[in-house]
Amino acid sequence: MAEAIVPVLSSSVMGPLGVKHLPRLWLKILLHACGRLPGGYRHGVGGFDEFLTTTLGIDRDAFVSYIETAKPDYLTIEAWVRANAAALTPEAIAKVNEGVAATDIPEAMYADRSARLGFADPAYKRAVALNDLDDWLAMHETLTK
Repeated sequence: MAEAIVPVLSSSVMGPLGVKHLPRLWLKILLHACGRLPGGYRHGVGGFDEFLTTTLGIDRDAFVSYIETAKPDYLTIEAWVRANAAALTPEAIAKVNEGVAATDIPEAMYADRSARLGFADPAYKRAVALNDLDDWLAMHETLTK
């Protein structure tokens, strides 16, 4: 079996459609479909994944199924979103982007993440920032083992 690939693409990244987290969600689902997503990573359910699909009116099951079966490149998934998202409006995109940027990590996850990272700063609780640090550490561990 091929080695797992840590999805180091940040939730703050967006493609031409202008939706934060969409590139990361696509990558995580694609990695999972190819048997390459490390254990413990969500890929369509919960967190920002579910927030994005719900807010944009994307049928999550159809979205995941499309990526798992067609394995589209990123611009193709954006075209699919344009054609299939029931609530793809500037307001919904802004809501996703603001939510991704402003969300603090839940306290229980903060404690676990801080312990894993060996880094605790009460002022540094944004979910995206801590997820990025966790991904980078996981990638470092993968590359240096």
